[in-house]
Amino acid sequence: MIAIAATFAEIAWGPILIILASVIVAGAIAYIGDRVGHLVGRRRMTIFGLRPKYTSTIFAVGFGMLIAMAVIAVGLSISYDARLALFSLNKLNDQIAALTRERDRELQDPVIYFSGQPLTQPVIISSSGTQAGIEGQLSALFVDVANLYRSVPGVRPYPKNPLSPEVKTSISRAAAGIKALNPTPAIVVPVAGQNIFRDTAMSISFAVFKDELIYRKGEPMGSVAVSDGKDTGKDQAALIQLETSLQRNAEDHGMPNMIADNLTTTEQESAASLQQLTSIGGPALIKAVAPYDIYAHGPLVTMLVVSPIGR
Repeated sequence: MIAIAATFAEIAWGPILIILASVIVAGAIAYIGDRVGHLVGRRRMTIFGLRPKYTSTIFAVGFGMLIAMAVIAVGLSISYDARLALFSLNKLNDQIAALTRERDRELQDPVIYFSGQPLTQPVIISSSGTQAGIEGQLSALFVDVANLYRSVPGVRPYPKNPLSPEVKTSISRAAAGIKALNPTPAIVVPVAGQNIFRDTAMSISFAVFKDELIYRKGEPMGSVAVSDGKDTGKDQAALIQLETSLQRNAEDHGMPNMIADNLTTTEQESAASLQQLTSIGGPALIKAVAPYDIYAHGPLVTMLVVSPIGR
């Protein structure tokens, strides 16, 4: 019963009701036309001085036309889609063609910069100054980045003066957000404002992060277990897994991804950790600890501590 109910719920009843209504109206008009035709034939009525048989034919044709008009009227009165198809078909075809061309262009043209992709290194801006002063710093940064990306092949650059009214409004909003962080400084990352395809205009935006303390010295940053320390393949896989976990964890704490993606662990420390792991026969735990206070502006540095499990 549930399956049957679901099937009925999925049926598009609108077109079915239009067809039923049209059939009923057409049948009613045909019936009336037949009655009128019989009446005209029996009484041998004439119009315009024509012979009765021609008059009967005119009535039959007229009621046929009336049926067609009635069916169209019923469909148009009930269905918005029918009205749209009848009166706006050319416009719809033009819109479909334009959207198809746009889709084909986006599928064929490569994305040169993805939305949110960093364009330069982060810049730290103090939130304790005036909003006008912050806007001035952001404006200067915007112009520098716009000039830096003026010669990208296949991308239309900003005009000579990139500070359009829309850009100034966006900068003003960003400055207000930075001012609201006072007294904590802000990390400003110039990023692509949208997906930038070949032969489209450059778009620059600012991603703003709060430059706050994310790990205190000695605080655990993450850990991963190894089932057998003597298995070097598992050890290396565990270190890679831990590195990925630390990067994502730092992002969750508010560190910009371009900073978090540059996790720093010395080769000597990694080699020492592997040596410790291989000396442990059985399960072991690799724990990452903050060697000092780490802020969102980075760098993301970790110290590895290896210990056996269950001993």
